[in-house]
Amino acid sequence: MAREPKKPDEYIVHLLLDGSHVVDIRFNTIEEVKSYASQLKAKSENEELLLMPMKNDNELLFVRPKRISAIHAEPIFSSSVDMF
Repeated sequence: MAREPKKPDEYIVHLLLDGSHVVDIRFNTIEEVKSYASQLKAKSENEELLLMPMKNDNELLFVRPKRISAIHAEPIFSSSVDMF
């Protein structure tokens, strides 16, 4: 009997910005990650500020797409998070 693959509870996207600064953004689905990644790719030479989604309602993040050096998406499984 084949087991279904585990589905991540969320994704953390690590944006590496110029100057080696890293910003973490959380997404609920891989589709959301792909959507924002395609927006960033389409505007990769753009110097205008782009609003990024933040889970905390009291927080805003604006990023210049041209200043993003790398994007790393990490699936998070609630069962794999240490509960201390």
